[in-house]
This record gives sequence, C-alpha cells and structure tokens, in this order.
Amino acid sequence: MKIDRSQYIKSIAPYAFAEVDKAREKAEEKFPEKIIDFGVGDPTEPAPAVAVSAGVKEAVLHPERGYPSYDGESEFRDAVSNWFEKRFGVRMDPDGEITATLGSKQAVFILPMAYVDKGDAILIPDPGYPPYTTGAKQREAKLVFMPLREENEFFPSLEEISSETAERAKLMWCNYPNNPTTKIASETFLKSVIDFCEDNDILLVSDEAYSEMYYEEEDKPVSLFNIEGGLDKGLVFHSLSKRSNMTNYRIGFVTGREELLAPFKEVQTNLHSGQSQILQSAAVGALSDEEHVEKMRNIYQKKRELLIPALKEAGFLKIYSEGTFYLWVKIPSKSSSLEIVKKLLYELGINATPGEALAQTEDVGEQFLRFALVPSIDDTEKAARRLQKKEILK
Repeated sequence: MKIDRSQYIKSIAPYAFAEVDKAREKAEEKFPEKIIDFGVGDPTEPAPAVAVSAGVKEAVLHPERGYPSYDGESEFRDAVSNWFEKRFGVRMDPDGEITATLGSKQAVFILPMAYVDKGDAILIPDPGYPPYTTGAKQREAKLVFMPLREENEFFPSLEEISSETAERAKLMWCNYPNNPTTKIASETFLKSVIDFCEDNDILLVSDEAYSEMYYEEEDKPVSLFNIEGGLDKGLVFHSLSKRSNMTNYRIGFVTGREELLAPFKEVQTNLHSGQSQILQSAAVGALSDEEHVEKMRNIYQKKRELLIPALKEAGFLKIYSEGTFYLWVKIPSKSSSLEIVKKLLYELGINATPGEALAQTEDVGEQFLRFALVPSIDDTEKAARRLQKKEILK
C-alpha cells in the first residue's frame, strides 16, 4: 500500500535544514572528535536545581495524580501571575487571564485555530520562528510576510502593508527580543504596532520567549502589556525553555484579557489534556528564583566575548547581538548563507544556521548566519580558536 504525504506536509518540508544535515554528516568524517554546534537554539546548561527538586517533590508526594487542569494548576497560574507582576509591573488574574501551554512551539502552531478562518490573513515577521508560518498554513490562511530588513533596524515597515491586506488580517505576530536578528523592541515601535492593530481590528500576539535574555540593564525588554493599549489588543506568550534552560520540560504560558484568551483556551481543551503537574511544579520552582537567570545571562555574555572577536578575525565584520542568545552575523553579498555554513562545517567543524533557512521571502536571510550560543564555554573557546586560524570568507 502506497501512502503519500499530505499537500500540507509537503508545503512545509524543511529543505534548507536538510541540506545542512547532509553537510554536517560529511563534515563529521573530517572532524570525528566533535562538530561544535551553534545551530539549534537548545540550551545545554542544566535546568535550575530549584526546578528539579520541586518537580521531584511533586512526583514523590502525589503519585496518585490524575489528569491535570486544562488551564494549569492554581499554584502554577499564581506563580505566573506573581512573576509577571514582579517582572513587568502588570497584574494578570490567575483565574481567567493565564493558561498553561505545552511549551511555546505547540501553542504558537495551534493559536490560529482559535482566531483565523480559511482565507484570512496573518501577518508574520520574516525571518522568524517557523511555527508562525506552519500554523498559518494549517489554517489555509493568507500568509503576509513582513520583512525585517537591516536598513530598518529589523523592524517591519507597517506602512508597506496595504489597506486591503490590513482589512483582511486577523492576527499579527510580534517577536522581540527577536529570533533570529537579536533586536530588542523600543516602546515607540511597540506603540506603533498596537495602534496599527487597533486601527485595523487585528489581534496582536507578542512572543516574548526571550524577554530575560539581554546583556545591558538599559536594554532590559519591556512587555507588550507595558505599553498603552497593549492589554486591550493582544496576547503574550512566554516559555520556561530559554529563561530557565527547561526545553525538555515543555512548559510555558499565554496571558491576556479573559475575553481575548478564551478562544485559545477552547482550542487547547480539544487538543490535549493539560500539562503534567510534575512539570508545572518544576516551573513554579523556576519562576520563584532569579539567581539562576542572572547566572545564565553571565554565561552567555562570556560566550559572546569569546565568539564575537573570533568571528571578526575570520572576516565577519558585522555582528548583531542585542538580546536572545543568538548572534546574527552578516556575510558578504557574493556568498549565500548556506554556502558559508558548509564552509564552516567542512573547514572548521563548526555548525551554524543559514539565514535563508529562517526566511520565507526576498533575501532577508540570505546574507546572514545565526549562531546560537548553546555550546559550553570550553567548546566555544575551541570554536574561537578554530575561527582565529583561518579567514573563512576568503
């Protein structure tokens, strides 16, 4: 019996990443000791002890637990509410304005099911997090990509969105600190986006997964909900994955006014049976502690200090690193990002993500590489030494 993939699955085939995987396999023959991988943004530092111990305690003390609450246990929602108020100065009601998610990726993917019908438009930053696009395609929505160009400081040009498209749009994704460009949003920019969405009756969804990843206190990101009108026009996504090195725990949350959040909660109740209380307890522990977050920022800062000068010595002269744990590295116009990634793999045993794999349109990613600062400090030092030995762009 022949079984073919659906047209939807064919439409989201990760071609560029598949090419990188092939190149990596070939490079491993030359560098059998280790490929130093700055590709996928998966932290390698351990989850905080306070999270681990809280999860273990829950498992030991309550082995009889049944299905969890769809919205998250009250302890989890209270912890989220307290953390959000302490961090951003905004109080969200734990009983109606917060819901637990299975990390961010799944939540991002299913969100359009709650607000978008076939043919409606979704405004998506480009380059950007792939589930913004795959979730929109699943709804058969009209995808409208907003280029994040270097000359516009990696902000979308709202004036380029036609009135016809704006009228058709039901949802806009906003992601700052931004993956992959590292840009941190100004309050002025966020206000302009809120006003645009208010004028056109568009739901604004702010993915703030990297809100705790910054390097200078004056650059500390604000939330959409800190800006006038944000609470009435949008939803905010958060995850413990990056803040607390808890990618394996798959725990996050969405918050917003009850009437805006309700449709998303309805979708969740039909797609899964809630997140494990063990993992929610671990998240409660993590949210109660800021020491490990500061330690994490210091570790990423050390990695930046090692890798940025080495990249410059290798010939990469323009490197963006405002927030997140990424570096957005520009390459010469004569090369493609995939070509340079292959050279890094074959000649130095270093892996990065080609910008073209993260972009959907135009050439907004072709002239950039993304380095995720996830290898250990020792491996980052090794990578820096390899880069200093060779000008890879010759």
